[in-house]
Amino acid sequence: MGGESLTKFVRVLIVVFLLSLVIFPTASLAKTGDFYEKNKMFFEEPENSDDENKSMSAYIEILKNYDQDSQTIECGKFQVTCHIYKFIFETGVSALEFIKEIMKKTIISPTDIIQNPLYERYQDGLFTLSKTVLAIFIVFSMTKIMSLRMADADDGPIVMNEKLVSIFVICVFLFLYESIIHWILNFQEKLMSEIIDTIQTKDMVLNMISNILLSPGVFAFIAVLVIGIILVVLALQFFYRIALVAILYIIGPIAIVTKVNDTFNFFDFWLKQFISAFLTLALQLIATAIGLQRFFERPQYFGDTTNLFIGTAFFILAVTLPSLLGQWGLSTGSARSVMSGAKTIARVAMRR
Repeated sequence: MGGESLTKFVRVLIVVFLLSLVIFPTASLAKTGDFYEKNKMFFEEPENSDDENKSMSAYIEILKNYDQDSQTIECGKFQVTCHIYKFIFETGVSALEFIKEIMKKTIISPTDIIQNPLYERYQDGLFTLSKTVLAIFIVFSMTKIMSLRMADADDGPIVMNEKLVSIFVICVFLFLYESIIHWILNFQEKLMSEIIDTIQTKDMVLNMISNILLSPGVFAFIAVLVIGIILVVLALQFFYRIALVAILYIIGPIAIVTKVNDTFNFFDFWLKQFISAFLTLALQLIATAIGLQRFFERPQYFGDTTNLFIGTAFFILAVTLPSLLGQWGLSTGSARSVMSGAKTIARVAMRR
């Protein structure tokens, strides 16, 4: 009987201990206030002791409950304001951790596109179809040239030579299509890797949050959430570019054979979109890397928001770059004008 009573008593103690860990988080081994203690001298510098910064005492009290290891804030049951800040802060931290994990996955490897079974299935079908479309366009173009140039025999050979050049370019692109795409993807992989390597992914979130918390007072919690949301949107844009490259790779053979047709020539548009996708992704990664580097710089004094706003500005620039490059590249029509001028010059020279 005595042994059974002792066993029940031990079980009760274990249950009470476990419940205390759940109900009273302060009973855990995690220590709060270490972050504030490490930076106590920073907050107590002479320039931070004026009357304006004394009004930030509530923010200091929250920092004393901040656990840097678990990146969370310990709040009492009835501290409503603290719980609100905790929810906002932990949401932003989750977003930053999400970005940290997928940052290196934005690099497109040639095998991710060319040797992808799903993409290959559609691309092979369109590649076979492109041969039929090319034959139809060649017959249609030659028939059109012969019928329209009957009255002007001198101009017929010139236009015929232009079509032969286009057909030659198309055949080269189709024959070396896989090799050309592989070379482009391999080049961008090395470029993107160099850009990503400049980002300090080790303890990235920890360093960012530490410097943000030293900057603008209570607004720091809102800043963490806003920055996290911006980076999530930016990550979605990164993967949008990857999806766009996959689609352009699939429809490439069809777009290439349309070069021989003046009415349905999508080759220039396809090539421009393909190059623009990599250019946009590279510039976005550069802007993101610079923005992150600004957040890694420690503020000079409590309330210094210079790095915070400059870093956020680079993130916003990275988000808006696709629209800026799209307006610059698609509205000018510069490529079409250059091609038209080159054809005119070649035609005049051959006539003479």
